Amino acid sequence: MKLIELVVDTDVASFIHDGLSERGAAYSKLIAGSCAGITMLAIAEFLAGVVQRNWGTRKSASLDAFLKRYMLIEANSEIANVSGGIRACCAGVGRALVMARRVGRGDGPMARRPLVTHDWDLEGIPGLQVLTAHQNWQVREEGSVLSAARAAVARRQRRRSSLRR
Repeated sequence: MKLIELVVDTDVASFIHDGLSERGAAYSKLIAGSCAGITMLAIAEFLAGVVQRNWGTRKSASLDAFLKRYMLIEANSEIANVSGGIRACCAGVGRALVMARRVGRGDGPMARRPLVTHDWDLEGIPGLQVLTAHQNWQVREEGSVLSAARAAVARRQRRRSSLRR
């Protein structure tokens, strides 16, 4: 079984699934070569959209096939604890989340997995490693958590490509 290296947020998966936007292309490139996971909560958000938009069988099947490219991160107490903590941190800095569906740092198997997101509400959350294609996030500054996370992903991709040779 592969080890999940990145957690993809609903917004990013949606951009990639759309397949037409520059954002989708940027995020596809950002996560390329990494084993990416997606939470059950993110899948639930997708399925809510399917029902709200009254998608047919063909479109629903296309979404199912797309979601299979991600490793499923099942709901558990760690996800609930981390999600609740992030929601509290966001509220503490004036950024209330409608649904705390994010996954960041914890003490279990998801610890230290960067979250790939396009959600500004998650900027500056203590201990949350974020990968983003946003051009103006403060986390893009040199020495930031993002810089360290990007460097770690780049190192893993270089190791993986050298092992394949």
